[in-house]
Amino acid sequence: MKDWHIKHMENTVIKHVKGLSPDATRYQKKMHYKYGGIVKILRYIEYDKKHGVTNDDVIAILEKLRSDSSYEEIRSIEGFLDRLKEIESSIVNTPATKILTRNS
Repeated sequence: MKDWHIKHMENTVIKHVKGLSPDATRYQKKMHYKYGGIVKILRYIEYDKKHGVTNDDVIAILEKLRSDSSYEEIRSIEGFLDRLKEIESSIVNTPATKILTRNS
C-alpha cells in the first residue's frame, strides 16, 4: 500500500508542477481551480504521509523531478521551477497540523 501512496504523491506533484495547459477546456480549468492549488497539493501529500510515505520519499521525488532525464520535457514547461520551489519551501516550513486544518 505504501508503494501506491508514493506513486500517488509523485503523480500529484507532477500534475501541480506541469500547471494548466494553455488550451485547457472549461472543465479542466474548473477542476484545476478546485483541486490544483498549493494548499490542496500539500493536503494530498500529508494524506500520503499518513499512509507510510516519509519526508525522505518526498524529497527524493522532488530531486528526481529536478535532475532525472526522464522529466526533461516537464522541466521545459514555463513556471515549472517556481511551482517546484513553492512545494519544496512549503514542505520544509509547514508542520502537518497547519496544512490539515482549515481557517474558518
